[in-house]
Amino acid sequence: SLHRFLLILPQCGLLQHLVLGFANVTEITDDDVVTRLVGELPGSLQYLHLDLSRCKLITLASLATVGGKFPSSLQHLQLELGSCSLTTDAGLAALADMLPGSLQHLQLDLGRCELITDPGL
Repeated sequence: SLHRFLLILPQCGLLQHLVLGFANVTEITDDDVVTRLVGELPGSLQYLHLDLSRCKLITLASLATVGGKFPSSLQHLQLELGSCSLTTDAGLAALADMLPGSLQHLQLDLGRCELITDPGL
């Protein structure tokens, strides 16, 4: 389960590359779960592929908070938010403002995010 994974993740202190797929995971029910997940990522992490597509409760608040919790060592982020129906232009802007300065590559999947407009990109 996701909660068991959250207990194990802090013990992976030397981890540099991580792929997490939580598409359609029913345990991601609110912003606090996403914030806690990202907050538990090891400080050594350099590459993260995080799939939260179809997690319908990802909001502006979680995107703003999550952006500031990525490890400062992160260089590559692939973030899938496709069909996250509450994701907005303001949420993307808040996420972008909080991403770590070490980030060299960012790939976003925003397919079927109906509240994202051209100016938001």
